[in-house]
Amino acid sequence: MLNFYAFPEAVRVVFSMLTVLSAGTAALCFVLLSYRFRQGLNHWFDNAAAFLVLCQTVINAALAAQVQHNIAGGFFVQSGYAVFRYAIFAALVAVVLLLLSIGRRLPDAVRARRVRHLKDSVVKPHIYVLWAAASFLTLPIMEVWTNRAFPISFSASLLILLVSSVWLSVMVYGELVTSISNLSVKQAMDSLSNAVLFYGKSGNILLLNSKMQELMLKTAGRVIYNGKLYLETVVAVSAEHRDTDSYLLRLSDGVWLFTVCKITLGRKTVTRIIAADVTEQDKAALLLRDIHNELELKRERLKALVESIESTCRSEELLRAKTDIHDEQNKKMIPLLQYLRYKELPDSETFDSLRTEVLRGIQKSGDDNRAGPKVMLDAIINQCSCMGVKKCLSGPLPPEREISEAFMQILLESAANAVRHGYACEVDAEITDDSRLVTLQVTDNSALPPREIIEGSGIAGMRRRTERIGGSLEIFTVPRFTLLVRVIRGMEFGE
Repeated sequence: MLNFYAFPEAVRVVFSMLTVLSAGTAALCFVLLSYRFRQGLNHWFDNAAAFLVLCQTVINAALAAQVQHNIAGGFFVQSGYAVFRYAIFAALVAVVLLLLSIGRRLPDAVRARRVRHLKDSVVKPHIYVLWAAASFLTLPIMEVWTNRAFPISFSASLLILLVSSVWLSVMVYGELVTSISNLSVKQAMDSLSNAVLFYGKSGNILLLNSKMQELMLKTAGRVIYNGKLYLETVVAVSAEHRDTDSYLLRLSDGVWLFTVCKITLGRKTVTRIIAADVTEQDKAALLLRDIHNELELKRERLKALVESIESTCRSEELLRAKTDIHDEQNKKMIPLLQYLRYKELPDSETFDSLRTEVLRGIQKSGDDNRAGPKVMLDAIINQCSCMGVKKCLSGPLPPEREISEAFMQILLESAANAVRHGYACEVDAEITDDSRLVTLQVTDNSALPPREIIEGSGIAGMRRRTERIGGSLEIFTVPRFTLLVRVIRGMEFGE
């Protein structure tokens, strides 16, 4: 290196900058090679050789800096770092020899696969030889052999290392952006919408993406470099604990679901944490829960309504059966009551007939009602004759079956009440019908009640029948006991 002292200052400065640039490109090449996907020995050989070249360029820069420093101090000394320079050269030669020897000793199938990998790799075997030659040109023995020509040898070594590092960096970068590599894996993880983190047994973080770093800042206020500690932080602030491996974390700007899973990689076990943004799903779940609660409330109300309807239907059915039985009693018992009232006893044949008819009417209550209004009217006339009651009916039956049947039931009940309670012997009924209004007026010659009429089951039944066809019922006691039913057409059946 003594020959460099005779160079002009500008040349020495350019030479120093060349050594620094060579070291920088070698460092870039080493970093890019480290990001490649690991593929057996190729990866380790390439990284080892690139590291040795980096060391060689750093020593070259140190030698140039030593020359500049000595000139500034005004003294001249021999170049140093001899041991390191020989060691780096020996290591590069060893890498080349190992690469060639391992290829020869492998089985044919493995050797063929190894050769194919070497052909596909951007670092060719001749690059190793070129690096070893460049390192040999900077050895102290070359300084002795070449003497004044050593600066040329040293400069050639710098150019070889600089050009090869630049060329290899470009080639490796092209491989990284077009194939699977550690860099592409990291870039792919950073593009995920989920936050991902891997940590080892001791908690040291092996890999995390940018989304997880952002989430750490939101949850802990800083980036935590220990996976176990970060998981404990999440568990401490988690509002909902789903199970042993998942946690729901609610933040001011969203909801995150953390899932923890242990993964076995060879002999090692690592822990993976995935945090997914479930804000929309959580909103949907809350909405579904509210809808479910509302449906449950409506179901309970509907259940209560159904039970109320069933109870009402049972009451209506019991009331209908009671009314039918009451009507049958009126039909069959009133003649017997008339016999007893006038202190007359029917003969045994008549009495047996009345008893049989009463039992049969109770068992088949309601059958007569379905026989039609005309049949019912004939039955009422016959019944009144049996009771000794003079019956007078004027006016046509309404054409509507429902109104006619209701009128006949009301007429039968009113006649039975007149005979049973008022000792009547005459019953007059008048039906009037126009285009809109239909009326039924029943008048009897019963004795007037001594006090206000208390409606029993008979009058209550008539009132219900009237309301079913959309009519109204009124009772008058002056000058005679009168029952008046009015029905407006178009209002039947609750319209």
